[in-house]
Amino acid sequence: MTGVRSSEETFDYIVIGAGSAGCALAGRLSEDHKHSVLLLEAGGWPNNPWIRVPLGVGKLLQNPKYAWPFHTAPEPALNDKSIYWPRGKVVGGSSAINGMVYVRGDPIEYDEWQRLGNEGWSYRDVAAYFKRMECYPEGDPALRGHDGPMHVINRGSWDPDPLSTAFQDACAEAGVPRAEDYNNGTFEGVSYLQQTGYRGRRWSAADGYIMGARSRANLTVRTHALTAKVLFEGKRAVGVEYLKDDKRYQVRAQGEVLLCAGAIQSSQLLERSGVGDENRLAKLGVPVVAHLPGVGEGLQDHLQVRLTYECTQPLTINDIIGSKWRGMQHGLNYILRRRGLMSTTSSTVHAIAKTHPELERPDVKIQLALISGQDRYSRSKEMGIDRFSGFSLGAFMLRPLSRGSVHATSADPQCPPSMVANYLSHEEERRTYLDALKFIREIASQPALSKLLRREIRPGPEVTDEEELMDYMRKTGQTSWHPIGSCRMGNDDLSVVDSELRVHGVECLRVVDASIMPTMASSNTNAPAIMIGEKGADLVRGIKGVNNYG
Repeated sequence: MTGVRSSEETFDYIVIGAGSAGCALAGRLSEDHKHSVLLLEAGGWPNNPWIRVPLGVGKLLQNPKYAWPFHTAPEPALNDKSIYWPRGKVVGGSSAINGMVYVRGDPIEYDEWQRLGNEGWSYRDVAAYFKRMECYPEGDPALRGHDGPMHVINRGSWDPDPLSTAFQDACAEAGVPRAEDYNNGTFEGVSYLQQTGYRGRRWSAADGYIMGARSRANLTVRTHALTAKVLFEGKRAVGVEYLKDDKRYQVRAQGEVLLCAGAIQSSQLLERSGVGDENRLAKLGVPVVAHLPGVGEGLQDHLQVRLTYECTQPLTINDIIGSKWRGMQHGLNYILRRRGLMSTTSSTVHAIAKTHPELERPDVKIQLALISGQDRYSRSKEMGIDRFSGFSLGAFMLRPLSRGSVHATSADPQCPPSMVANYLSHEEERRTYLDALKFIREIASQPALSKLLRREIRPGPEVTDEEELMDYMRKTGQTSWHPIGSCRMGNDDLSVVDSELRVHGVECLRVVDASIMPTMASSNTNAPAIMIGEKGADLVRGIKGVNNYG
């Protein structure tokens, strides 16, 4: 690595990370031609054709060219197992390699954010940004956006399938209400998933905000640029230092530096820059700019546990991977019509449900995946996909109680972090997951689904003892790819940013990504991350909110 090359380049805004939030933020800020924007991304452009094909996600999740290969420390409640946490390393970030699921989240949770002291983050406030960002023509125009940059499809309208319809019917037979639109303010129920797609192809945040904006003279996107640290003069953020082509560069910001590196990397960036717990910074050899003990603390994720079933008919992704003939049929269907199993990542339907009817709110999400294997990454014969026609029913607790941490281990940005989720560290979580597995079995036993079900494979119908089920969860539980909370928004001593996403104790520095979520928004996190980028752009521009909802 050569010495630092100071650049004369100056931009009004420097956005670090072209993920879901960063693309939205940079795209919106660059709409004002009077302000220059630099977007730095450690990965490259999303040129791999498998990014566009939804089923191609299996070729990306373990490819270090497109996914950061993070691993947790041994998880104490998961038999000291380390969990693989891939995050997007490409323009578009994790929206380019995720399951495409589009869920705003539980309205009550956003109201809780405001109750915690985060003014302007109630559901009514954030719903206006969800509406602005989405293009979902099927939705009620008073509540859903019809002309935003993020294309959203209803899986059931685009390409319904027999197994997904049977799962919906079985959920209804088990007492789960049907949800016509789970993103219109009514969260509970079973329905086909809404997905970030357009005409059978993935639609990432890069597609929505950056690809069409690349020609703007005031937007510079610099790929394969790994940010090392934020530069300060006193308490004021004045620029960044980044690595590219084995060289170090410095570039200055006239206005603000905006961290959008995500829940794993934004906190590390703060620590490498001198913002964090002073004792931890001393161990890294980093001079203290601001003592913020909450940096990197409060990390959360959804633990997903799956039950595997053998299907009585060749209706699953296993069938097209295991048979050249069926693979050719589905490939041709996708090429000609953009439909069939290649037009999905694997998950098609979910149920936002209560494990007990007396609960006030849903507590779990149960999701059908038209695939089965040894784990979530088993998407080929070589990687352990089951050789039979198989599907999975997975569950996670919507509002996990466990919190972990993620911290820099070195001032070197190329060193991996130290991170732990502390999955299942609360008794209430363990109880909820046990109840969720029992509820999955109840759904599977309903007439609508049982006729397509030959047998339960994992863990097997003979496993009914709660200790045995817990052991199964500890052995097989994996991430849902929903990390949040490591730069938590709030006004208490362990918060990192205020309600306008400004980092406490310094100037001209904000964090604008999923790491600022004070609690899990319930369910999937990609749509909320994009919303944070949208709202963050208005906060940077001094706009307090938009009024387009209801």
